[in-house]
Amino acid sequence: MATGLTKAALIIGIVAIVLAFIPVVGFISFILGPLALILGIIGLVKQVPRRGYAITGIITGAAALIVCIIYVIIAVALVNVVEKGVGETAPFTYTVTGTGDYTVSYTEESVTEEHTEDVAGGEFSREVTASTVFGSLGASNAHGNTGTLTCTITQADGTVVAKDSAAGASATVACLTGEGFMK
Repeated sequence: MATGLTKAALIIGIVAIVLAFIPVVGFISFILGPLALILGIIGLVKQVPRRGYAITGIITGAAALIVCIIYVIIAVALVNVVEKGVGETAPFTYTVTGTGDYTVSYTEESVTEEHTEDVAGGEFSREVTASTVFGSLGASNAHGNTGTLTCTITQADGTVVAKDSAAGASATVACLTGEGFMK
């Protein structure tokens, strides 16, 4: 017969490991994981019946805690990458090629100030200084145009940071300078 202590370790450990895999909610496992560990250890030390429940509570609590620690490491790394790049700018070449009329939208250093231009077919190209994280280039076919669109963002050294293509009446393409961080 299991005691309340070992049952609690088992249940809390299982809940902790399940919640640990759910983003945002999983941080609750920072509390539940150690609690399951403590209850499981107390159950083992007191040598109460159903040691398996206590051991399962210890294992699931520890696993939940490990998953939470991994989430924190990933979150800190992502914040550092974004913080590093938010204030940085670099020279880029924004290029859109299309058949037929299309509209181009792009941002440079200020992510809140978007520039929009209508293009009558052919190529649109701009040398810009843009945010290395949030610079953007997009285009969409004008009403009635079923042609192909391609956007490309290239760094000053010739490295293509982002490229997207689409075709059809509602074709839309989007390229971001921050895509270079994902490679």
